[in-house]
Amino acid sequence: MRAWLTAAGLVLLLPTAHAAHPSTVSGYLRVFDSNGDGRVSLAEYQAHMMRGFRAMDRNHDGVIERSEQPPGPRRHAAITERQYQANLARTFHRQDRNRDGFLNARELAAPPR
Repeated sequence: MRAWLTAAGLVLLLPTAHAAHPSTVSGYLRVFDSNGDGRVSLAEYQAHMMRGFRAMDRNHDGVIERSEQPPGPRRHAAITERQYQANLARTFHRQDRNRDGFLNARELAAPPR
């Protein structure tokens, strides 16, 4: 099975009606920074982003099938939790522009290259 759903793609599919969106870059960082050290590790990034994956995986089988994605033209092929975590790691590393293994507020808020 090939999965074309990227981390950024899944974020766009996630229902956002109940999500509070931070209005500042530092607020965005605080959402991801679970230990409060002012930077986001890969583990923190994946933990936060996996919340959306698990919310979409209605039957809790570790796979987001097309039928579990919101209706519309942005539906993608099914993706497993493992594939999604690998996509998140690739996105994280693209965003880590200074290559220190963490995302600061500016790196986190910038679109991945």
